[in-house]
Parts: sequence; structure tokens; C-alpha cells
Amino acid sequence: MALRSLRERLLATILTAASIALGVGLVVAVLLLERESREAFSGTALGVEILVAGDKGGRVESLLSALYHVGRAPGRVPWEYYEHLRRKEPYVQYAIPLAYGDRYRGWPIVGTTTEIFTKFAPRPGQTLGTDGDVFGSAPRQAVAGSRTGLRAGDTFSPSHSGHDNDPTHRGETFTVVGVVRPTGTAHDRVLWIDVEDFLALRGHDRVAKSVSAVLVKSKAKSPIILEGLIARINESPHAQAIRPVQVVGELFVLVGGVQRILQSIAVLIVVVAVLGVMVSIYNTMAARRREIAILRALGASRPRVFSTILLEAALICVLGGAGGLLLAHGGAAWAAPWVESRTGVLLNGVGMLPEEPMILLLLFAAGCVAGVVPAWTTYRVDVARALE
Repeated sequence: MALRSLRERLLATILTAASIALGVGLVVAVLLLERESREAFSGTALGVEILVAGDKGGRVESLLSALYHVGRAPGRVPWEYYEHLRRKEPYVQYAIPLAYGDRYRGWPIVGTTTEIFTKFAPRPGQTLGTDGDVFGSAPRQAVAGSRTGLRAGDTFSPSHSGHDNDPTHRGETFTVVGVVRPTGTAHDRVLWIDVEDFLALRGHDRVAKSVSAVLVKSKAKSPIILEGLIARINESPHAQAIRPVQVVGELFVLVGGVQRILQSIAVLIVVVAVLGVMVSIYNTMAARRREIAILRALGASRPRVFSTILLEAALICVLGGAGGLLLAHGGAAWAAPWVESRTGVLLNGVGMLPEEPMILLLLFAAGCVAGVVPAWTTYRVDVARALE
């Protein structure tokens, strides 16, 4: 009976369910974005135990520029201090330099050493493996990220702006000798070159004796030893030690307020849509008085008719909720390749959120509540007068 009633008012049912779908889609989209961005940022941060940055600038700026290739390094680490970390710190397993600031067609160019491909983990248990060679056997060689579109044999010239008409470093050409296998991180957008080649470029005189940051992995088996290493780095006037996982947590605390605002707006949209369900069904009650009276005359009890109206409202809400879930996941799946191609961050848009069954249950309950007023109207229908 409830389904037949919804089919008879198909257009009103679709429009009412669509309003709920938009609200639910926004709620789920915000939750999806928060989950995927947190996993992407945290996964990349977990691959770096200590990030050593210059003594100037904030930790968030340094983290974003070094691991996510957004912006420029706010400070510099002296080359001598990088050598100290690599050779003289007893508890340092490896120290990999990063020198950046130049671009090619928008792709970041990072000077480093070949250790980046064998020791560094962009994600836990994953390395920057390459198809082809790595730079080092000859000057001016490069390894391209999988999202840059460059392949072995291609050439490029760095510039400060990344535009083709930028004359910076014009004539200083690098040849791609290998391509990094996809990692699903921002590192897929990077062009890797030898750090000494980077520092030797014309116009880099002021930074020739320094690097932008250093990726450090410790040998420490104890947290006490690790904290001691971090303290010694922070005591140096030349650098600061950053724990990427901690900074990512702080970053999401900062953006958490914006996320809660978006969620509140989305929930408000859903509430208004549920009220729309109540108004939509209530407005049909006058036209359905005779239909309801006939049902009662044929033997349908008042509780049966009452529950049927409640079920109509609940079905509209659940159908709208299901449509909202499809809308959110479909939109995320459609946008995932676009986001990955431009940021290197891999989104899993079709992955189900643990909150989704609860959202549908809450919508069912909200629909039942919204149906109480129109259902009470049917409950009070006078059969004799309605059949006159």
C-alpha cells in the first residue's frame, strides 16, 4: 500500500527524495573527504620519522613543502649540517637531502640523492622504485614521477615559475632516464634530479651551500634515544626537527572546525528535507480522505492506516538517503582520477564509511517521526462523512 501510494505521486516522491539525497550526499562527501585526506596525509607522514627543516618558518609550511610539494621552503639547512647528520650523528641511519624551488610546467623539481629510491618510504613498507635507471651515472639526468607524463629520453629545462617562457636556467637541460612507479602520493608529481646538479644551476648561488630539508631515519630502538636525537637537532642554531605525524595531527585539528561547520550545514539541509517530507505527505491528506475511508470500510484498521503513512514517509527518507550515498560515492569515484592527476593523492571514493548504515537507520527513524502528523490526520478520518 505504501509503495503504491508513492508510485501514484511519483514526481512529488522523486523531488522530495532528491532534496534528502542532496543533504545526505553533502554529509557523506564531507566525511569521505575527511577520511581520505587524513589517510593520504597520514600515510605520507608515516614514511618519514624526522624531517629536518631550516630554523626559520613554521612546521606546517616546512612539512607541506617537503613532503607534499606545496609552496616553498621557509628556511634552509646548511650543507655542513646535513653532512654532520649523515656522517657524525651515531643514531642516524640515513639522511637524505631535499633541495627544491624550481619547476617544469608546474611539476616540482627536487634535488636529492639516489638513496631516495632505495631507503625512503613514501608510505610504510613501500619504496620509490623506478622503471629504468636512476640519475648519477652522468650529469644532468632525472627520474620522473609517474604523473608528470615524462618518459625515458624526454628532456626538460627547470625554471623558477615553471612556465615555458621563463628564461631562468634556459639552456640547462636534463634528460629523463627513469620513471618512478606510482605511489598514490604527491611524490608522483615530482621530477627528481641530483642535488649537486640542482645547486649548480645558474641563479642558485645564494643557496649553493644549503638544502631545503633533510629526511632522517634513526637507528634508535628506544623512544628515549629518538627524543634525544630530536632534542640535539633542535638545539642546533641551523635547523629544527619535525615529527611529521604530530604536525599532520595538528593540521587536522586546525581544519576540524571547518569540517564541523560543513557537517552542521549538511545536517541542517537534511532536517529541512525531512520536514519537507512531512509537508508533502500532509498536503496530500485532503485529497486522500476518500481513499482512506474506503480502506477503512474494507476492513483496514486505524493502526494499519496509521503505520502505512509512517512507512511512506520513512521510505521517502531511506530512498533519498540511498540516493545521497550513491551521489557522494559516485562523485568521489569520478573526481578521484582528476584529484590524483593534479595532486598525486589517491582517493578511494567507493569505499564504504562505517557511519553509512547508521545514517540510513537515522533517516528511517526521522521519516517515521515526520510521518506522525499526517498519519494522525488519517487516524482521525471520519469514515461515514468521508464517504458522503
